[in-house]
Amino acid sequence: MKISPHQSLDTSLDLLRAISQRQSLSSSNIANAHTPGYTARSASFSELLKSDNPFETDLSRKMGSQISALSTDTGLPVDLQKELIEMQKNYLYFSMVSRRASSIINNIKAASQVGR
Repeated sequence: MKISPHQSLDTSLDLLRAISQRQSLSSSNIANAHTPGYTARSASFSELLKSDNPFETDLSRKMGSQISALSTDTGLPVDLQKELIEMQKNYLYFSMVSRRASSIINNIKAASQVGR
């Protein structure tokens, strides 16, 4: 399935928003880890990344997609080690998506220079 650069940039923006939400969620969990009565909240991106997503790769499938716009209360205490691992995954997702978006923008720039 071939998608336009505009669709690719829209997908990149959606993914970056989801990554930002997951990062905020992890930050909140870590900040409140020792707050009495606070339970971890989680989010799953799996629906987003398992659809026909041009950014889905073998590596992201092996890592396990972890992103979704909706968060849920797990009812469990915050596992700091798990949250730090999630933040590292988020960093990898961000790097992958931002590099792809940069590549799309560079291709658009190059195409706009043809014939000048």
